[in-house]
Amino acid sequence: MKHLYSIILLFSVISFSSAKGKYKETNFFTESKFIYDVCLSKNGKVIICTDNNTIKAFSVENKKLIESYTGGHRNKVLCVAISPDSSMLASGGSDSTVVIWDFNTHAVVNRIDFAKGKITSIKFSPDNQFILFGCSNSQAYLCNIKEQRKVHEFKDQQLDVTSVAFTSDGSMIAIAGGDKIIRLYSSVNYELKSELKGHTNWIRTIGFYNQDKNLISGGDDKKIIQWNLSKHESKKTSTHEDWVLCIDFDNSLFNKTNSYVFGTMNGSVIINFSLGVYKAKLNSPISKVIFLPNETGMIEIAVATLGSGLKYVDAVSMQAIMYNPLKEVRGKKYK
Repeated sequence: MKHLYSIILLFSVISFSSAKGKYKETNFFTESKFIYDVCLSKNGKVIICTDNNTIKAFSVENKKLIESYTGGHRNKVLCVAISPDSSMLASGGSDSTVVIWDFNTHAVVNRIDFAKGKITSIKFSPDNQFILFGCSNSQAYLCNIKEQRKVHEFKDQQLDVTSVAFTSDGSMIAIAGGDKIIRLYSSVNYELKSELKGHTNWIRTIGFYNQDKNLISGGDDKKIIQWNLSKHESKKTSTHEDWVLCIDFDNSLFNKTNSYVFGTMNGSVIINFSLGVYKAKLNSPISKVIFLPNETGMIEIAVATLGSGLKYVDAVSMQAIMYNPLKEVRGKKYK
């Protein structure tokens, strides 16, 4: 398995401004400086992160610890997800175990331990009925939560699974990883519907958008590819300075502005906006970025990286870098 170091950082960007300033950081208290994954509650008020072999939940507003989820894993937790209704939490770890928690009581609801590899990615189905997770043994599994049973095992992948996803209606499953292929399956009969081929190295992140008509992916080939799923082909490709480890977008804005945020192995956090690109350079590799909901119109981003723990940073100044649209496919940037 190709190991990636991960970290978390929360940014609050006042506006898409290129003015220079200093980072003003607030630390969340975690035992480890290596935070492998992070997710957000439905109401956007609770941030949940991995922390060694535990999970911690913090208030986004005051940065204080709300709860620690302990006793579920024997080793490091590598991925975490919250159910769409925020009633359950799921975690996967290097101990090959998936744990499902009651989010409110913090009790273990179920433990899934039949997998052979490290659990690398995990997602709930939109109806809260199933859990999908990928492993370092090149397989992915779909389990029925209530019935506590394995429903299907996906075996087409040739190397580690690094990212899994559901469409918003739950009808389709996407699985990607080290063999450079994104595979799309029906969640009804588990039939392989399509293979998206365009990356030339490991794929690290995938996500559906635009009412599931498109998919976005990033990987070690330094590429972000936006796919047209109706034609099963790439719609737009941009190339960047280093491995693209994570991508996030606000669906309500993405379809209108094509805005998204991504993080790279060399510590860059980049917001791609319709009028340009805005960048901040951190000191550590970045494994996860998520937009935070905000009613004020300010941009707030959660970012996972390795070596700096969990932070909230406000008044961030990001360097403005404009794309030349004629050179976008080649990924060249122009100031």
